[in-house]
Amino acid sequence: MTDANFRMSCAALVAAFVSSPAFAAGDPAAIEQQLNALQQALAKQQEQIAQQQQEIERLRQQLAASPAGGATVEKIADDVQQAKLAAQDAPRVSMNNARPTITSADGRSSLSVRSVVQLDAAHHDQDPDRGTAADFRRGSVGAAPNRETAAARDLSDGAYFRRARVGFEGNVARDFTYRLVAEFGGSGTEGPARINDFYLGYTGFAPFTIQVGAFSPPANMDDSIGVESSLFIERASPSELSRTFGGADGRIGLGVRGSGARWMSALTLTTRTVNDAEVFDSQLAAVGRFGTLLATSPDYNVHVGLNGTYVFQPPDQGSAAAAGQRHVMRLRDRPEIRVDSTRLVDTGSIDTDSAYVYGLEAGANWQNFYLQGEAFQWGFERTAATAGLADPSFDGYYVQGSWILTGETRRYDMASAAFQGPRPFVPFSSAGGFGAWELALRYSHLNLDFHSGLAGTAATADAVRGGEQSILTFGVNWYVNANVKAMLNWLHVDVDRLNPAGVGNLTPFGPAPATPPIGVQIGQDLDIYGLRTQYSF
Repeated sequence: MTDANFRMSCAALVAAFVSSPAFAAGDPAAIEQQLNALQQALAKQQEQIAQQQQEIERLRQQLAASPAGGATVEKIADDVQQAKLAAQDAPRVSMNNARPTITSADGRSSLSVRSVVQLDAAHHDQDPDRGTAADFRRGSVGAAPNRETAAARDLSDGAYFRRARVGFEGNVARDFTYRLVAEFGGSGTEGPARINDFYLGYTGFAPFTIQVGAFSPPANMDDSIGVESSLFIERASPSELSRTFGGADGRIGLGVRGSGARWMSALTLTTRTVNDAEVFDSQLAAVGRFGTLLATSPDYNVHVGLNGTYVFQPPDQGSAAAAGQRHVMRLRDRPEIRVDSTRLVDTGSIDTDSAYVYGLEAGANWQNFYLQGEAFQWGFERTAATAGLADPSFDGYYVQGSWILTGETRRYDMASAAFQGPRPFVPFSSAGGFGAWELALRYSHLNLDFHSGLAGTAATADAVRGGEQSILTFGVNWYVNANVKAMLNWLHVDVDRLNPAGVGNLTPFGPAPATPPIGVQIGQDLDIYGLRTQYSF
């Protein structure tokens, strides 16, 4: 019996004596009798302890007297010490929000597995296709064979994996961070598996982080909302064109970003993306963003900010390119859905010496209500080859908001200066949980026309007939739990666009009937129904 056990036994005996009826009644004879019994019990326990100590000493002497006894004792002690050290140095394995993470014993290095899988489906409700000669609806500019010439009249219904990303991230020696994520999803025209993120960061100059490699530089507020937290199936077209001007996934660059209690800033020097086609010289651009939290409380947050991208050098197509086609850029986008790759608005290639986009952003939440909007302006400076033509400019904006019926709130994250998705109070389960339910509404407008002229007339030499696109989107989001999400979107799309044929290019879609008559309407109205299921950790 150890000393600790002996003390516990003594305490138990005393407690039993104090709580006995004799002690409570105050009978002297009975108390004297119980005290004698208590002393006898204590004496017996002391005798047992003495016998145990004698046996331990005998065994110790016997072990030491044996030829290998001393070595055995030392080995046991050494094994115990090594076990203690191994336990101290062993990495810790944890599951945070279903994300496996391994952390070194000193906490200075870690590795976390990351994944997001999004399965999208869509149905396009369009007017019937009447054939190329009679139906003038068109997609992106491009000579035959051009899939979009016919696909604009019959957008593909179906399903595909919008994102299927898997990889890992973490830190090394405390101050270095890393991330490697591969992308296996994307529509059929976006290519095979590719790098989505592959970068190294240094955080030793807090609150700033230096990043180098392939990543998505912060380009605007909508861009800074994580893909797992998106309010709609796709970003608004104006914010998407702003982010792809010099940013987007897999953009190779060198950047610095930082954040404090009420501010966030980022500046990145970027080149090509890892999936761009090879050119003679890559694009060179600077992407910047600054945001601040104007007001905050437990019930609300108010954010304002600005962002911009300046393209110093467009991609170089080489000296063999035709005049006015060596340094070109273009703006085009799908109607805020990706199941079909057809773009209904498209500026075509613009001869460009330099270009820019800047944006103003604002957002706020109050309890379970949320509102956000951004406005953008694009500008292009032409090269000497087309210096006599006016420099085109374009604009766009969106406004979006939501109401979370179950009372959760969109979380404002200062590190990204954006509102991220809610976490359900009560995840869906057979026990009666319903998850979180959100109603969302967005209106976006994109104007890619410049000196477009009147219907029925040819485009002038400096005209850009990219089209005007307005989209009203209603969404219902169901956050099943912290990792599973379902989204249902209805989009009403209105595209107003004149045939871009004119001076210098009479057949932008190829020979007639691929290129319709001069100055006719090639836009359209349609409804799109989209569904997304998502799993992420």
